Amino acid sequence: MMRLRDTRSGQAMVEMAMLLPVLLLLFLGASTAANLIDDNNAAAQATRAGARLAAELGNGGYPAPTVPCQLGVNTDPCQIDKDIIDQVLPIVSPQLTNAKVTEIDIYQPSGCTGTTPFSSGTCPPNNGAYCTSAFVNAYTPVCAGITEWIDSYSVNGVSYTKLSANYSLDKRSQTHPNESELGVRLVFTYTSPALTFFTQTDTQYTVMRLAPTS
Repeated sequence: MMRLRDTRSGQAMVEMAMLLPVLLLLFLGASTAANLIDDNNAAAQATRAGARLAAELGNGGYPAPTVPCQLGVNTDPCQIDKDIIDQVLPIVSPQLTNAKVTEIDIYQPSGCTGTTPFSSGTCPPNNGAYCTSAFVNAYTPVCAGITEWIDSYSVNGVSYTKLSANYSLDKRSQTHPNESELGVRLVFTYTSPALTFFTQTDTQYTVMRLAPTS
């Protein structure tokens, strides 16, 4: 009887040794998925806040709305972009503990079929998803040690510089009934703290326009 009990005990230990890595991988995978979902939720909240502010600011009432972005110039009308980014980053910075923001885009939704935008006051196709053909002001973190000029602001110690700046203020009018749709997109790269080989780049975006006052 003792031998039979010892044999069964040995089999159980072998089975546990085989199952333990699988169970551990499932647990770490579930933890990684939950963490990634949480980061995506935070990014979505940030883009909603940024798009809401973009709709409220509109073209900022500048007399020369077609001037392109020239961050770093005191008279630059696209100070509005800075205000939008300043709204986005403080939301994600404390929450994306395992992810890094790689790009923030402020853009005009288009039809995704070329450079022709949809008509103001109508709903954009594809729910306003970001298209490479859309007018966009794209910003990316500045790598440490780069000495070329950058826009003169930072959030939480991270400076941002523009990649493109063709989304001028004349395209952001919020005059009823032809309010323009405004989009804010955030790109971030997530690395699992538990499964360090797992890295994924995700995007979240929100499109909004100012609600009519009457």
